[in-house]
Amino acid sequence: MKYNIKKSFFLAALASLTLSGCGDFLEIEPRTFVSEDNFWNEKADIEQMVIGTYAKMQDDAYIRRCIVWGETRSDNIIEGLNTSSYTNLYRTLRNDLMSTNEFTNWQTFYSVINQCNVIIARAPEVSAKDPVYTESDVKATQAEMAFLRDLSYFYLVRAFKDVPYYTYPIQADEDARPIAVTDGDSIVKALIVDLESVVSNALKAYPKDNSTRFNSNRNRATQTAIYSLLADLCLWDGQYQKCVDYSQKVIDAKMDEYREDYASRLSSSQNVIPTVYKWSDDKTEGYPLYPCYTDNTTFGGSYNAIFGSGNSFESIFELSFNHQFDGDGYINNSACAALYGNHYDIGNSGQGFLAAGEEFTLDPNTNKKLFDHRRDCRQYASVTNNGDGNAVKTYSSKMVNSIAEIKTSSDDNKRYLLYTGAPYTAVVSHHIGNYHDLNWIFYRLTDVMLMQAEALIMTSPYGVYQPTDENNKPLSDENGERIYDENLRRAFGLIYAVNRRSIMVFDATSKTTDDLAIANYSDRDAMLDLCMQERRRELMFEGKRWFDMLRICHREKSVEYIKNHVSAKSGGSKPVNYENLFWPYYKYEIQNNPLLTQKAYYGEDDQDGNFTSTK
Repeated sequence: MKYNIKKSFFLAALASLTLSGCGDFLEIEPRTFVSEDNFWNEKADIEQMVIGTYAKMQDDAYIRRCIVWGETRSDNIIEGLNTSSYTNLYRTLRNDLMSTNEFTNWQTFYSVINQCNVIIARAPEVSAKDPVYTESDVKATQAEMAFLRDLSYFYLVRAFKDVPYYTYPIQADEDARPIAVTDGDSIVKALIVDLESVVSNALKAYPKDNSTRFNSNRNRATQTAIYSLLADLCLWDGQYQKCVDYSQKVIDAKMDEYREDYASRLSSSQNVIPTVYKWSDDKTEGYPLYPCYTDNTTFGGSYNAIFGSGNSFESIFELSFNHQFDGDGYINNSACAALYGNHYDIGNSGQGFLAAGEEFTLDPNTNKKLFDHRRDCRQYASVTNNGDGNAVKTYSSKMVNSIAEIKTSSDDNKRYLLYTGAPYTAVVSHHIGNYHDLNWIFYRLTDVMLMQAEALIMTSPYGVYQPTDENNKPLSDENGERIYDENLRRAFGLIYAVNRRSIMVFDATSKTTDDLAIANYSDRDAMLDLCMQERRRELMFEGKRWFDMLRICHREKSVEYIKNHVSAKSGGSKPVNYENLFWPYYKYEIQNNPLLTQKAYYGEDDQDGNFTSTK
């Protein structure tokens, strides 16, 4: 069944707050369009409301904050073209955070949260009226909405730390009341408990869609998506064994999907099919991932499947911006177009307000800070060099470019040509026309694999891969077998697979001189550094990097990790204490909520009156 998201926005307004520009998230406009007697009567009403919730998440303001909160303050991002004209973004890049900044406005997230609360509360009464909407349907709906609500809360906690937290529906004036903030760590623990209580009720899979532009098993919350969020929450909360366990459920589900859909196939509609990557000493089955080669002369296959075509095998949860609903036109991913760049000759000359940091230069001969060698496909597929005035800057290709074709500069048919030193070049295909429709990915397989790797590293029993006794003799078990740190072994196997699939060779199994070697990462600190570097290489510009860095600072209750990795940008300042890692509260939220007080670090001295809101 297809749904009209434009119509869903109208219906969604009936059950969620319509927020005024300067009001707090509890402010309600009267519901005057449809009476209670005409709604919440049948399964179709619930389905429309559910789809409408996803539509709210597709809003420019929601996705823009996923990028700004999750990337902009990190070492991934510098100023792009005309950034100084976008005052609030420019100040964010300079770590000049103020309560008048538009990105302190959280209303779009609370709009999603409240709509989820309403649907969770109203679903049972619809089931009582419509026998087609069964009890198991109700529980599945509630699990789906719990995922969207808790994902939104997790963004808020990582952006602001302590935020108002509520799980009841606000549908009328009498429901609204001021809410004080709840400690962010307590919220995360509550989210874990909430999701654990509903995950078994979620659908493992939806019926397969015929449409090539929309895939319910990627664009709606499944049980696997909930396990991914649980792994993320547990990693943040320091519940490392739970993170390992929930990540494994995701990995197992993907391996089952691989066996069912790909193991015996030689091709797919996305040109490449997943291949199992495995470190030679890995005791697992390995991990099914797209190879970076497209054919025997061209690379970029993994990029094209994951980001170009979208809804790929590796995807766990992403929002579809390329679904044409009943002829109503495309849903435009305007947030990525504005911040990362659009390529249809409107606005900012095709450049983005945000550019990639110096580590992402396309000259791998001089770039040794992030990419260890020149054959890492990601440094060509994930960034684009564009002229920016008199300079050439590197911009994100992710969520911008639809195709990456990576070739050697000469003799394309010669395999392993890079051994001779010939450089690679990337040819990217941009969207043409008056739309920008690449999906926004929240979770994909390699993200979860690297979560599990980090959790394993944090719980490694010995802290070194090959432990020794006080006399520096190798430890052995009762059978005389050499003891290894199995958690570091597992972690390295996960990192190896993610890294190996990105090495530009035409064979997934042959060992190359660029393969990672565990001897170089034989203790906990070195392995953790490798894991964080691999996350940065793999997930660049996907709204992950600042949160990854913040997670380490949260773990250590220190700002040092970020201070050591983020240089002052354009004359701005580095974060100076733990509270400065989080955003201040929005000025107008404080004015409208008597229980909300500005954080001590920010105080009242940032009220310069230069508030400008564009979204």
